[in-house]
Amino acid sequence: MAFLIPFIAFLEGFTTLSIEIIALRRFTPLIGTSSISTSIILGVILLALSYGYYRGGKNSRAYRGRLAEKITMNLVIASVYYLLFTFSFDTRILDLLLHTTESYFFSILCASFLLFFLPVFLASQTLPLLAEMIDSDNTGEKMGRLLFFSTVGSFLGSVLTSSLFFPLIGVAHTATLNACILSGITILMIRNRKISPWNIGGIIVFFLCVFSLFQKPVFGAGTIYSTANSYHDIRIYDAWIYRIFSQNSAFSSGIDTRLGESFFSYIIELKHRLLEREYKKILIIGAAGFTLPNELAESDHITQIDVVDVDSSLQDIAEEYFLEKTLSPKIHFYPDSARYFLRTSRERYDAIVIDVYIGKSLPAEALTQEFFSDLQSHSDAVFINMITDTSLTSEFSQNLLATLSRVFGSVYILNVSPWNTGYLTNFIMTNVATPGYSEHQKDENGTIYTDDQNSTELDIFLRETSAPQG
Repeated sequence: MAFLIPFIAFLEGFTTLSIEIIALRRFTPLIGTSSISTSIILGVILLALSYGYYRGGKNSRAYRGRLAEKITMNLVIASVYYLLFTFSFDTRILDLLLHTTESYFFSILCASFLLFFLPVFLASQTLPLLAEMIDSDNTGEKMGRLLFFSTVGSFLGSVLTSSLFFPLIGVAHTATLNACILSGITILMIRNRKISPWNIGGIIVFFLCVFSLFQKPVFGAGTIYSTANSYHDIRIYDAWIYRIFSQNSAFSSGIDTRLGESFFSYIIELKHRLLEREYKKILIIGAAGFTLPNELAESDHITQIDVVDVDSSLQDIAEEYFLEKTLSPKIHFYPDSARYFLRTSRERYDAIVIDVYIGKSLPAEALTQEFFSDLQSHSDAVFINMITDTSLTSEFSQNLLATLSRVFGSVYILNVSPWNTGYLTNFIMTNVATPGYSEHQKDENGTIYTDDQNSTELDIFLRETSAPQG
């Protein structure tokens, strides 16, 4: 028992931080990665954790003599909650709240409380209850020891979840693994061969989790490949004559399988402009299915194409399942964040293409004055793929254009989907005077996005919800 109690504290700490990382990752396709969503999820989980410690301390007296039973009951309920509710309905609940309340903050707050507060509250009672099971009169020493093992578990839960388990077994299975760990603790709590109904429940949940972990995902019709890694939900599938590379439920790349070329209008436009100016050395930030670099590499005058994306798995996935070919030797892939690459690279390029729009997520760090200044230090020609409101009158559009104008002066804009009658459409924005593009003159409208102060996550959300109804 001397070893078992610290080990249980370690496992409880592991799941707490692992669940937090999973929550952030599961919400990303819907709301992106922002300081607001991170702070809300972190705050709710810490609140549940602290309240669980408090209630666990009070329950240590009420359940004296039945401490193991109380711990088992809490962990069975928490594991069932995670398995059958939290990670079965989390994205649906958040999406429903976003569309019904039209409040970014309130939607994330309500979803976090509904999905995570109760199971974290129940699981965190384990520590003070375990402390009462240790034969010692020194309460401070007991709690300090258990908190040490719990914190070590939290550290490993945070690090291993994103760096090991997401790439190895995927996000969904990592969530199931945490439910498996909590229910597995209830088996460890069986003492003197006396099995309570809660122990039996824990055994049942444990084997349900194990069974789920060995189930292969069911793909939709036409699906060639599907995964959920540390960065993206990726699905590659065939639809009639087209092959789609989807990231976070959005079309990121697409090729006409008859021609082997992209049918996306913005890719066609970018390819045309880059080739007509005979740029030789090009940087592309945002890889997706590598359609643009793959097609540009076929031109003899292009000598080097550097592609930067934070997801290191994209090249292998694109080559094997999407393009079904090895990329040209002209293409060099750098699995780095855009900001890190720009700050550490000394390369100078003829042109830079920014294509980092993923689902409903647009990285805030790729919208600031400092980021655009970094681009300017590497090239005189910058082309940006951007999805925003057709009229360019939303808060987000005004602020983005103001920021671009602050860095580049005049900005030239083309709606590459003029037939689109929807509220949102695809634009190419560039600092290069280009025939057919309209010029946006530098003005005082809009707020400048900076690394120190910006409201991109709220502005993007408000842009989505301010679409005309009916």
